[in-house]
Amino acid sequence: MAKVLVADDAGLIRMVAKKAIEEAGHEVIVVENGAEGLEALKFHQFDLIFSDVNMPVMGGLEMVEAIKKIMAYKYIPIVMLTTESSDELKEKGRALGVKAWMLKPFNKEKFTMVIHKLLG
Repeated sequence: MAKVLVADDAGLIRMVAKKAIEEAGHEVIVVENGAEGLEALKFHQFDLIFSDVNMPVMGGLEMVEAIKKIMAYKYIPIVMLTTESSDELKEKGRALGVKAWMLKPFNKEKFTMVIHKLLG
């Protein structure tokens, strides 16, 4: 069983993602912003991270940049789960080490497929 972090300020997205991840047989921790996501890293060892781009306090790309500086998380797969689709943001994400970019709204089947692909 893998442990997955979901950082998103939208309650509905957190709820849907949590349900899909649990149904895929994995444990999930949900947080509302990047700062809470970084804090969660102190208490949990995650195998996969999903993050929104635009969140209050700390956005997703800022969180990714901070995570990739932590040696234990340098190679963790991170998926941006967002309404943002600009090539500029996607390129910035890739440069920071983001593995995939999923647009909201997402369907549960595609979301589950991404989980299985990245967790093996």
